This record gives sequence, structure tokens and C-alpha cells, in this order.
Amino acid sequence: MMNRVILVTLIVAAFACSSLAQNIESAQCISGERHASFNLGDASGPRYGNAIWENMAGSPYFCVAHTDYLFLDWGVLQDQGNGLDDEVIDGFRFNYASNDADPSGLSWTIYFYDSCTGWGDYSLVAESGIHFQSLPNAYNLPPGYWGWNITIDLQGSGYEFILGEEIGVGHVLAETIAPAIAGPGLGKPPLIGGNGDTGTEDVFSQYYPNGNLKGTFWYGGYPAHPYSTWRAALMGAADPAQNMKYEGLGLSGNEADLYTIGSWTNGGKVRFLLRKHEMSLPSVVLANTSFYWPPLYVPAHDVTLIPTLPVLATLHLHPDYIGDFDSVTLLIGPTLENMKIYMQGGISEYFTGGPLAPIDLSQAVVSN
Repeated sequence: MMNRVILVTLIVAAFACSSLAQNIESAQCISGERHASFNLGDASGPRYGNAIWENMAGSPYFCVAHTDYLFLDWGVLQDQGNGLDDEVIDGFRFNYASNDADPSGLSWTIYFYDSCTGWGDYSLVAESGIHFQSLPNAYNLPPGYWGWNITIDLQGSGYEFILGEEIGVGHVLAETIAPAIAGPGLGKPPLIGGNGDTGTEDVFSQYYPNGNLKGTFWYGGYPAHPYSTWRAALMGAADPAQNMKYEGLGLSGNEADLYTIGSWTNGGKVRFLLRKHEMSLPSVVLANTSFYWPPLYVPAHDVTLIPTLPVLATLHLHPDYIGDFDSVTLLIGPTLENMKIYMQGGISEYFTGGPLAPIDLSQAVVSN
């Protein structure tokens, strides 16, 4: 069973650990692993995009995790060419190992972060957290096999999220299994063994259950010792949605970003995700069949409009449980299927009856 969860590990410590200490836990070695896949969307089969961050190169070692501690790895997600600051993530993989043989499986949570530079940096922003109940463990494996590669298909699930350049991957073992052990699988450096240009470092950080930093650790230096990165991959490059395109990139004053995934076809669904840059204000998608050309710059509010006023429709978005974005899913019917509609994300209390300022707008998204 898998559920969306709210991040409970708050980064509240007032100090940063810049020194590197060798991990007091030795890396554990395993002899084999198996694969499992879960689809959090509909039952149409895997639909996630290509791997846009590949850090799954194998190592026979894993890090021993402590219950309720956050074990954090970080790296760099390279630009995929959509012209915007973020990438939509519609699937991911991760690796872990355990000798736990309880038939009930493992309770585990994996988090993804933005603005994560590691080394005790507390500016990281949680974008997704998925909790897993009854993950497979050694009970499901032949003797000597402890490891699992888990693939998660988010496409069409409503759990898709967005990530920028500086990303973090966090593991939390969410139950006590002693004397058995479990933890994230250790990988290899960037551009080694099939890994991409991931920007990972040979270190990881641990945080106590109360959010305080325990420290930043390694295993003594690669290649003599295991490389201290968690095996994982991110899938994406599935935006914009089919029969849609981004326009008006870099409009004067507009700092929000509007993303779409899915299909603008009869019977299809389009999910809108609006990056808010930590603005805690209501948000909408403004839509019209006509547009300002050139786009209308409004100096009083330092924003640029694309759809003409008054707008044909206003679609309200909803805050994500964890991430710094709002989202909504629109079902496309026969009337909308062939219409050319100009859309733009808007952030302001004006959309719920409050004042217009402060306000921010996004680039445009156009159907057909």
C-alpha cells in the first residue's frame, strides 16, 4: 500500500556540518537483487518518460539505515530543454536492501527535494514524499539475495511532481526491524557504469528524527571503498501534454512556470502544475481563445498577460500536499479537443475575492 505523505522531517537545526567523517557503520555487502514495479496511476501499463537522471549503476553494497532517520543524497538534474526552470517527474526508481524476513514487508518513505546542495544545507524544499507499506524484503527472495530495484510509474496518478536543478533523494526506514537491517543501495560516480551526468558526490548526510543534522559521511573514498550515493533514477521529459506547447517564455515580470502533462484529446486528461516559488497565494489557469499580440505588459504590477481580458474561463488549482506547486487535472471533452486555447498561470488573492497585488503570472501554454 502506498500513500502520499506530508514531510515530517523538518530541517530546523541552527548549524551546518562542513566536515567529513567516515561513517561509523560499515557498508554491508549483498549477493543479488530482484525487481518490482508499481503503477500509481490507472491500469494501462507503464507510461512514464525516459530516464532524465540516471544514477542506478550497481554496487553490491548498501548503507545501514536507522529507524526514522533521514538519509539524504544530492546531485544535479541537467536541463532537458523544455525552456523552463523545472522538469516534470512522472516516474522514478530506487534501490534498497534488507535481510528482514518478516512476511509483512518493509515500511519505507522516499523523498525528493529541490534547492538541495547537501553538506548540512537547510534551504532544501520538499517536492514529493511517497510512503510505502509492505515493500518486499528478504522474505520474497532466495537465500543470499537482499536487494530490490523498485520502479514507480506516476503518470496519470496525480502524484507527478516537478524538480529543478539542485535535487536531493532521501530515504527513511519508517519502522523498527532490529536485529534485521535495511538501507538504501550504494551506487557509482557520475558517468560510470551507465550513470549519467548526475552531479552526485561521494558523501551523504543523516538527520535525526527531530530534524537535527547528525553529520555528513562517506565510506573512505572511491574506488577503494563504496561510493556514497543512493542508487536512483528519475523519469520525465513528458511535458508539455500531447497537442500542447509552451509559448511566451521569458515574459517581462513573470516568474511563475506552468507545466502540463497528459493528452489534449477527446477523453484524455491534462494535469496542470504551477511552480509558485513559495508564494502562498491562490492560483488559477486563465484561458481564452484570443490573445494579446504583442503580449500586454502591465507596468503597475510588473506582469505580462497573454490571454485577452475578460478571460473565457478560470480554472482553480489546488496546493500540492508537499511540493512548492499547485495543480489541477482537466478532463478533455469533444468541444475542447480541437480548440486553440491560450492559457496562463496566475497567482493572486484576487482570484478568491482579495486584492490584486501581489500578483505573478507564468508563460503561456497553448492547445493545438
